[in-house]
Order: sequence, then structure tokens, then C-alpha cells
Amino acid sequence: MAPNNLVALAAALREALAAPQSLIAESKEEKEARLDLIDMIPEFNAALIGDANVLRELAWSAVNVAPLHAINRWGLAKLVPLDSAVTYDELSEKAGISKLALQRLLRHAMTNRLFSEREGKVSHTPTSRLLVEDVRLAAFVDLHTEGVWKTWPHFLDAYTRWPDSRNPREVGYSLAWGRPGEVTLYDDVQKDPVRATNFGRAMELFSSGEGYGAESLVEGFPWADIGNGTVVDVGGGSGFASAAIAKAFPSLHFIVQDIVVNDALKVENPEANLEWMQYDFNTPQTVVADVYFYRFVLHNYPDATVINILKAATAALKPGAKVLINDSGLPDPGEARWYDEKAARGLDILMFAVMNGRERSKDDWEALFKAADPRYKLIGATLPPGSRIFIIEAEWTV
Repeated sequence: MAPNNLVALAAALREALAAPQSLIAESKEEKEARLDLIDMIPEFNAALIGDANVLRELAWSAVNVAPLHAINRWGLAKLVPLDSAVTYDELSEKAGISKLALQRLLRHAMTNRLFSEREGKVSHTPTSRLLVEDVRLAAFVDLHTEGVWKTWPHFLDAYTRWPDSRNPREVGYSLAWGRPGEVTLYDDVQKDPVRATNFGRAMELFSSGEGYGAESLVEGFPWADIGNGTVVDVGGGSGFASAAIAKAFPSLHFIVQDIVVNDALKVENPEANLEWMQYDFNTPQTVVADVYFYRFVLHNYPDATVINILKAATAALKPGAKVLINDSGLPDPGEARWYDEKAARGLDILMFAVMNGRERSKDDWEALFKAADPRYKLIGATLPPGSRIFIIEAEWTV
């Protein structure tokens, strides 16, 4: 790029960022342009800093997580007033952490738009204040900096020890927590009510993010065809996905099943016809229904476990019953937008490291249904517009 182009581009970007409301996409054309710009980020970054620096930044990217980990562990975001500033001395006294340590950690965090400093005082940025104001986002950060982060240094050690294991306990997570091959993240979460509540909030946050919202499930299946039928939300946690469907189709009756029913997490929707039921999806299903859906559940598990879960469902299936899988699918390399593919591949690696689970293609799902029971008939896999998660539909036949 010629120098004069760089100067003009820098000026244009400064002007746009000075009025961030101008970057809000409203029309279809603007939304496409926004996605185009996001897709350009990796190439634009490489063009400006060079490929060697891309690798360097990638190799030491943990330095970005470490300050966030400290902010989460020591509750630093809550110690900074939302509408004023605090000195490092005051923050040190509140947190019980030395002034020097706080300065080093927070000043790096500031390079990622977490907090700002002026005249030796720390105040919130729009990004950092979310850690106080959004309990779901705070829970998501806690999950990944406390519950998951220790897994990553042990990821490849676990794979070397148990290559291509189908056991969800033979993973980096169990090595990280000193119980190799004995425990999963879910085992630990279920034993601790506080962790269970935070985990549920984190999953709700993730499942409402861009491309993951429940609206794709609401709009991507002909729920009206079921009339006043029964829908089972297997592993549904708070029931927020069922509540979203119920809002659009109030005649449906929903049963939200999970291994632990957490009253603190139940979605508040008194108008929806929802009930909760404790159920382990590894055991035979007991509820006869018209539709069963698994949203962001089965990608957590290796194929052998998924097959057993699908087998367990057959105990209650009636002819014509539908089984829906609402999971992120894996596109062919280069088939999807960069931002979407990066998200899908990231989830796939996360599942690999934490539970020996994985994201799957349509062909993968067809093979799993067939292995579980040949009476499952795969109807199809659809990706609703604007969504990152597929609806894989199977029907029970006899």
C-alpha cells in the first residue's frame, strides 16, 4: 500500500472511531459491510505488523489472559467505582495486593481496553464496567480464567497420554486439577452450587451471543405444526431457549430436563408453559413427547457418549417424534466467513481439550444417528440466516 493510502486510511478510521455510532449496522447492506470489515481484520493486521509479529503475538497471547485472570480472581472490577476513579494506593488496600503488582497487571489490561488511568487514578472503560454490570459476562470470564484456563498447558500432555481417547475424563482438565482420568468439568460444576449457578449464567451468555441466539431455533423449525404438543429441552439448564420458543408458540408445553435443577437459574417467564425435571440424559428417557431438542449439549462429548445419549432417548420415542440437535457445525475450510469459522474452530478445540467432545458436520451426525439406532432417519441440517448453529433434524421411524 502506498504511503499516501495509509495516511488517508488512518484519517478515515480516526474519523469513524470518533463517532462510533456511525459504525452501528442497521440496514442489510451495512450489516454485510460490517462482516466484510471483520473478515479483513487478520489480513489487515498482518499487512500492518508483518507475519513474524503475527506469530509472536500469537505465541505469547497468554499475557492477555493473565491480567484478566487477576481481575477476575481478586474482584478488581468491583473495587473500582463505576462513576469515579480510585488511586492505586486505595485499590491496593481494598484488594490486599501490592501497588506495584496492581500497576503491572492493570496497565497491561488497559492495552486491551480494560480500565483507564489518568493522573495516577484508575477508572472504568465501557468494556471493564461490563464485568460489574453483566453477571452473565462476569460468569463467562470466571469460567474461562478459573475453570478452563489451567487446562490448556495440559491439553497436549493429555492427548499424548490418551491418544484419540473417547473418554471425557481423559483430558487436559483432569490432569490440570490433579485427578488424571477421573473427573470432568461437569463433575466439578455439579458438586458446587455456586459454580453451577455461574456455569449456567456463562452458558446463557454464550448462547445469546452473536450467531448463537435462540431466535435461530425459534425461526428455523416449524413449531406451529406441533400444535399444543410437548417439547423436551434436554440438558436445557435455565430453560431460556424453551422460553424463547414458548413466547412465539404459547400453545406448546415444555419440559426442561437437566441433571441438576437449579432454582436460581430458572428463566423468569410466568406466561410460558414450562416445567423442570431432573434427568440424566445417559439414562433411558421417560417422557413421551413430540420433539426433543439438545441445544449446545452433545458437542461436549465424544462420539461414543453421544451414541449412548441418542440410544437412551429411544426408550420414550413414538413414531414421528423429532429429535433436534442445535449445535455449531464445522464448515469446510474457507467456506464460511473468517469470523464464523474462527468461532466454530475455536469451539472445536475447546471441546477437544476439556471434554474430548467436538463440533460435527452433517455427515458426522448422520453416522451417529445410524450408530445409535437405524430407526432414526436424518431429515436434514439447516443453518438459519445469520446463525452459527445448525439445526440437525432426525425423525423416529418404525
